[in-house]
Amino acid sequence: MAAAISFAEAQLGKEYVYGGTGPDTWDCSGLTQAALAQAGISIPRTSEEQAAAATPVSMNALQPGDLLFWSTDGTAANAYHVAIYVGNGEYVEAANPSAGVKTDTIADYTPASPVASDPQAERDHAQMTTRR
Repeated sequence: MAAAISFAEAQLGKEYVYGGTGPDTWDCSGLTQAALAQAGISIPRTSEEQAAAATPVSMNALQPGDLLFWSTDGTAANAYHVAIYVGNGEYVEAANPSAGVKTDTIADYTPASPVASDPQAERDHAQMTTRR
């Protein structure tokens, strides 16, 4: 996950544009998709699709590289934001047009419905699916 985190952190300060998939502008899910791709993990494009493909873990079990989702009602279908957890209670996000790509803390902006994705579990699942 070090490659995913390094990639996300290298994007700090870049502009947020809705639908942005890099390399100079990002939206939240475009950033997480590109970051995990650096670690060899393929995930869907939108926050809703990423949340639906996620393997939930508890907030106290978060590990660097996990994805954090915010949802209006706690369901993947209503996930409206995603960020990548980098450790020590911090995450990198493509926040909005005025803030761009930045770090924030879970203490400052806690996921409304805390759900995280374990990307390694996603990779294992993808490999199992491929072998069928």
